Amino acid sequence: MAHGDRRKHRRTRLRLRIARLEGFGPALQEEDLWTSDVCAGGMLFQVPLPSEPNLETSLSFELNVPPGEGYSSSAGRIRGSGRVVRALPVSDKMTGVAVQFTQPLSLDF
Repeated sequence: MAHGDRRKHRRTRLRLRIARLEGFGPALQEEDLWTSDVCAGGMLFQVPLPSEPNLETSLSFELNVPPGEGYSSSAGRIRGSGRVVRALPVSDKMTGVAVQFTQPLSLDF
């Protein structure tokens, strides 16, 4: 990890489709959302929100996991919950959201 990096877990640039995201209200239910990186303690993704979400906002989510060599021969789903720990504007239409997981993830393959 880089000097000054406070992460406890190693990040992996992992693009997984967010199949369900609850906590920001119904406006994002139909959006096509993807993670940009994931680690054992949390994830980062971008959302089209007009303003930054409140820190500590509680979220629940499901991520689609495609089949892949080395972990599963079939598609699966990761379910979890977390809280917003950081939000940064990426553009005038997108906000980057960092989520810390608040309980162990549930894997269904």
